[in-house]
Amino acid sequence: MRDELMQYLMDFAWDHHIGLDIGRYRPDFRSRTLPEYNLVIVNTNWHNQDEVPFSFAHELGHAMNGDTGIRYYDSETIRDKSEYHANLYGVGLLLKFCKENDIAFTNPITFCEVFGIPLCLEYVVSLKLKELM
Repeated sequence: MRDELMQYLMDFAWDHHIGLDIGRYRPDFRSRTLPEYNLVIVNTNWHNQDEVPFSFAHELGHAMNGDTGIRYYDSETIRDKSEYHANLYGVGLLLKFCKENDIAFTNPITFCEVFGIPLCLEYVVSLKLKELM
């Protein structure tokens, strides 16, 4: 399922004219978005392999939300809001993948575990699952 999900996310990026740089970087190199180039960089060598697809979806969320990058943020509040909305978007993309592939989830913790989403974001998954009900 992971390969299919990664392809789904790549297709999504291309369909939305978002450039991709997918590579094997240092295990501590975080995937990121470079808004000035409309580019998402995905590290497939991240130290926790289970987190790679969600990280990819999260970064696509930044691109789709039009986030301009941390260096332009005036405050932590704005940065936190941007991260929250990128998380919402990323979870939404994963749920869309599930819907299109007849994969059902009702438990947010199980969803987090399957997709490598940190459990501290379980509340975001809960919100998105409730939207589908």
